[in-house]
Amino acid sequence: MPRRMTRMLKIFRKQGALILLGVFYLYLVLHAVSGSQGIFKLSQYDTQIVDLRADLVQIQAQRLTLEQEASQLRSSSLDIDRLDEDSRRLLSVSHVKDIVIFLDD
Repeated sequence: MPRRMTRMLKIFRKQGALILLGVFYLYLVLHAVSGSQGIFKLSQYDTQIVDLRADLVQIQAQRLTLEQEASQLRSSSLDIDRLDEDSRRLLSVSHVKDIVIFLDD
């Protein structure tokens, strides 16, 4: 073996563990930043949480509206005029002498 090659092998044997440790740390840092649970993914989760909370507020408002409409259909608080109005709107049926004016809600 040439003299230069044996010298490089000695250096590698002495610092090989250090190089391997450095590569291992680099691997860990890379996955801590860009892995499936890394820092970049954490910021994506934060924006997703904000979007989902906005959706939750909208869905809760829709639920409240539907609950109010359902409570008006109970027999204890049933409004005959409202029931008549809703049925005419849904079925598009009215008496010949009725004048129907639809307003945007």
